[in-house]
Amino acid sequence: MRYIGFEREEEAESWARQRIQIKGMPGFFRAASAVDKNDEFVCVVVMTNFTSRNDDLSIAIDAKKMLPKGTIFMFNEIFGFVFDKLGADRVTGLVHGENEQAKKINEHFGFKLEGVMRKAFEGADMSIYGFLAEEYHSHPWRRALS
Repeated sequence: MRYIGFEREEEAESWARQRIQIKGMPGFFRAASAVDKNDEFVCVVVMTNFTSRNDDLSIAIDAKKMLPKGTIFMFNEIFGFVFDKLGADRVTGLVHGENEQAKKINEHFGFKLEGVMRKAFEGADMSIYGFLAEEYHSHPWRRALS
C-alpha cells in the first residue's frame, strides 16, 4: 500500500461515493487516499464540513486489500492532518445506519458512538460517531510505525 494523500482527489471521491453511499457532497472537501501496487484505491478518507473545532469524516476501505500496517499508517496520516495540522478538537463520523462494516471500522479506529439520527438517510438512520483530539494523542497506534 502506498499513501498518495490528496492526489487524484476527484477519482478518490468517486470511488468512495460508490462504496459508502455518499449522495451529496458539500462544495469544500478533501479526499486523502492510499493505493495498492497496481495504483488501485485501497482506502479513501473523505473529510468535509471543516470548522475550527470539527471535521466530518467518511472512510471507504477495500478490506480485502488493506493490511494492518496500512491501517495504522492511514490512521496516522489522516488524524495527524486533522488534529495536528488543522488543529481540530474532534472528528465526527457519520455512518449509514445499515452499514455495519463502516460502524466496525469507526469503532476499530477508536470512535465512540454518540447517537443515532432517525431517518436521516432516505429509508435509514444515521449513526453518529465521535473521536476527540485527546483520544488520538493517547491512541496506541499514534506514530506506532515511526
